[in-house]
Amino acid sequence: MATTQRLRRLAVTVLSVAAAFAAAVPAHAGQNWMPLLPDQDFYDFQMFAPPDLQEYAIRQDPREGIFFTYDRTYWALTPPQSRPILNDFFIPVQPLSPFAVAQLNNNLIRAGYPGSGLYVFGSDPLRLDLNTNWMRTDLQWGNRFEGGWIYDDYGMLFNYYSSGPDSQAFTTTNSFAVNSPTTTFEQQAVAGGGGLVNGGFPLVVTTITSESPPPDHIITQTLTQRNSTELTSAGFAWAVRRNLSSAGSGEMRTMRFTFGPRYMQVADRYSIDYGSTQAPFPADGAPATGDVGNGTGAGTGSTAPDGVTPLQFGGWDTSAYNNIVGPEFGLNYVFERGRLSIETDLRFTAGMNWQNTLYRGSNFPAALGADYFRSTYTFANTVAQGTNAANSVAAPPLFVQIYGVGQTNATNAAEHNFVFAPLGEWRLRGRYRVSRAISLNVGYTGMWLGSITRASTNTSFEPSFKPVLVATQNGEDIQSPVLDASGNVTGYTDVPSWTPPPVDRPSRDPNSNNQLRVYNSVGPRAGNDLGYMFVNGIDFGIEVNY
Repeated sequence: MATTQRLRRLAVTVLSVAAAFAAAVPAHAGQNWMPLLPDQDFYDFQMFAPPDLQEYAIRQDPREGIFFTYDRTYWALTPPQSRPILNDFFIPVQPLSPFAVAQLNNNLIRAGYPGSGLYVFGSDPLRLDLNTNWMRTDLQWGNRFEGGWIYDDYGMLFNYYSSGPDSQAFTTTNSFAVNSPTTTFEQQAVAGGGGLVNGGFPLVVTTITSESPPPDHIITQTLTQRNSTELTSAGFAWAVRRNLSSAGSGEMRTMRFTFGPRYMQVADRYSIDYGSTQAPFPADGAPATGDVGNGTGAGTGSTAPDGVTPLQFGGWDTSAYNNIVGPEFGLNYVFERGRLSIETDLRFTAGMNWQNTLYRGSNFPAALGADYFRSTYTFANTVAQGTNAANSVAAPPLFVQIYGVGQTNATNAAEHNFVFAPLGEWRLRGRYRVSRAISLNVGYTGMWLGSITRASTNTSFEPSFKPVLVATQNGEDIQSPVLDASGNVTGYTDVPSWTPPPVDRPSRDPNSNNQLRVYNSVGPRAGNDLGYMFVNGIDFGIEVNY
């Protein structure tokens, strides 16, 4: 009995709630109506329905809800200011390095053979008067995403933008035709009458023949500069909107104020890729070609099928990152009439710039050139004529010449700065509503960024003195035997001993075995060279408003 009474009370309660709900909800005709949904005709879900233009409204109301905008941008980024780069000694501009020639001759002179040096060098150098004037203002495709919501004239806005890398390159080529000189040293005893001197010693005729044939190989140097700039921005803001429309005007005017944090990164990279190749001199007059660079400052180190072989390669790279963070203030004005609307947007960011500039690359010696010593020398034992004895004189000592072929990322440096960097942005946009939720947009965007660092303007190409260890004859004397023509010891002479490194302190004295030599590398310029960037271009896209 109790259970039956409870079921009756539950049935009465359900019927009472249903009756109250039916009384509160107005009657709907048709079969499209469903309970518990905000709109009986599904208008909010019909994205492609005709737009509500409020043609008969006394005072038009701005749209509310969630919106998302995608714009495809086509913007131009101004290049950095021009700066001179490199110099005539940073990159070798002669087929034989004068530093290497002078060093080799001096070593031979110190060894006593020959007394005036062995290599004669002379040529008109190819100059490198290079700077960064080749960079141009270039248009680049990018993507911008914005979205958010506004209800009761208050809301949130989110945005993200990426310009993509704006890359440019400039290549310089030097070519040299080089020959292979030959020096032959011959001695011949003259037989027959009258051929004896000093009491019976034969007369020896010494012949030294030097030949300089036509060029038989070619050296090609390729220097490629690259610059890449990319913008990335993200942020969010609180929005407050006010309706400025006049009653009965048929137009809608709104003003929107935004405030929130913004982050923008200006990533700028400047790199130099250097490579030199060696190939047989072409018979048809067309120089052979080859590639020893892979675009990252490092050569491939491989031999090309056409006979081109890598001789030297290296590279230098500077990466500048401007990380700008600060509060952004925005002011937006929209004028709308019918399907068309015009929108202007002004934004200002009081940013602080965390600058990180990174330097890395090769550490080239100034003596490193497109050196190619392929001369042939025949050193024969000579006979010293004396009045009492004929002593054999040994050939000169062997000098091993080692030249660097390639080097990458051998040095690295960094510079960090913290500066105030204001950022201003302005937009002008036209919008056409094609349906209830979809609009097509086209507009112009401009941007000015101050107090930013660019990679090429803050790169310094500087030589520095670094110690190089060599072996020298500056030790204690050694008793060196003197041999006659038959190989018998006839006496002894004092010869300074060779001393291995390190012994001396670093010095510029050529007689020191710890000599200071010039090495070239990249690093920060004196002072932080700040500049600006101006960005402007067109954008077009689509907006979905629900």
